[in-house]
Amino acid sequence: MFSKFYYNQRALETLAAFTTGGRFPHAVLLEGPAGSGRRTFALRMAAALTCRGEKPPCGSCPQCRKVLAGQHPDVELYGGDGGRRSFHIETIRGIRQGAYIRPNEAPSRVYILAGAENMTVQAQNSLLKILEEPPEHAVFILTAENRNLLLPTILSRLQVIRLDRLTPEEVAAALAELLPEQPAEQRRWAAENSQTIGQALTLLQGGGQGKVIAVADRVLEQMAHGSEYALLAELEKLGRKREDLLELCRVLRQKLSRQLTQAVAGEGALSPRQLMRALESLDTLLLQVEQNGNVLLLTALLAGRLKAAMGSR
Repeated sequence: MFSKFYYNQRALETLAAFTTGGRFPHAVLLEGPAGSGRRTFALRMAAALTCRGEKPPCGSCPQCRKVLAGQHPDVELYGGDGGRRSFHIETIRGIRQGAYIRPNEAPSRVYILAGAENMTVQAQNSLLKILEEPPEHAVFILTAENRNLLLPTILSRLQVIRLDRLTPEEVAAALAELLPEQPAEQRRWAAENSQTIGQALTLLQGGGQGKVIAVADRVLEQMAHGSEYALLAELEKLGRKREDLLELCRVLRQKLSRQLTQAVAGEGALSPRQLMRALESLDTLLLQVEQNGNVLLLTALLAGRLKAAMGSR
């Protein structure tokens, strides 16, 4: 059976309308912050397209169970949590070749492209070719934190469903149901420091990641209002483990991407240009961390680059 999908009632109603109306779009974008359930909702949509129950997705028929287990022959998942430009054209070319093959069991062949904003420009242009004239049986479900990182030509072919960030009260209510054994004080702390249920669960269950997230929040504050020295001082509190620096870069990237979405809407203290520069700096540094560079040197380099990104708006 499907686990409960909390809040975002408009998204659930949109899926129900697609299913009952019998006119499912060929291409959908699920946009929402990290931890908002984009992948979970994408699988729910895929199950709706393959379900044999009376009220799709039923979550209990053989087709739904296969989708949930990642074993359905007509549902393919690509992408993930890689850095920017980590989703390459070779992957899209393979998808294009397979998309014209008829489904094995279901009426549709479903492609879930997670983290679509990480596609290279070449990959997006390659995907555009099949989105312009998709096979009748193919459905593409893209997920992204920020639609503005996709090419306008791609966006014009997608029906966007937004998964919104939640209030601390909504997150707390969900945590009380999901983790009733967790102390109420801890649940309240996680809810107050998260914008989605997934983020809160990470704080509560991620072990040392709670420290990384706390450092990331202080780093963002120093980026906007502090000096480079103050920024470096916050980074040094993390220690000198490569794994922690790598995780910090990933968490910062998620948070900066969310801020970019807000900045495009005219919210927040930083401009889209500043945030884009910071994201580009992080992507470059991520590669250096993964290539086993000196952690102490990379920490200092990160402080300098992030502060430099805050230059002109």
